[in-house]
Amino acid sequence: MTADFIQTAVSKSAKRVFSTEFTNATDYDAIISEITGAANPLGLTDIKIGNQTYKTYVGYFDPSTSKLNGKVQITAYTRAEYNDAVTALTGSDDLKTAFGNGGTAETSEIGTDATWNVRISAMLGKDSFSISLNRDSMVISGYALDSTKDAVETWADTKDALN
Repeated sequence: MTADFIQTAVSKSAKRVFSTEFTNATDYDAIISEITGAANPLGLTDIKIGNQTYKTYVGYFDPSTSKLNGKVQITAYTRAEYNDAVTALTGSDDLKTAFGNGGTAETSEIGTDATWNVRISAMLGKDSFSISLNRDSMVISGYALDSTKDAVETWADTKDALN
């Protein structure tokens, strides 16, 4: 006789793709703060901010031709690290000279090179789940009750940035 697997839980996931991706870090961070902060419109408990990843490139451009001469990738694991790295690399005269003869330095915040992802775990009632907020989408995963997805969806419907 062989042992059988017996279902012990139901785990679902759902994805919402935004009509416009986030290009403004302040707006993106405001959504995270609303979910995890004192406002907590969903009534979540046991909220934990998990993995955070912020990536972009800083491009260095020749002052005469505006041609891209080089780029440096930034990968950070907190918003503060990300902001510090962008400021340091776009403000570095040495890098501007090395890559662009004293030209300009710009980030690719608006475009396909930038990635922002924050993962939040929480409980709604007795249902444990995760929210993964990206620049272009939000994924709810690990929930068992449709009422959890419905609550998050109803709240997201009220946020222009999430539609």
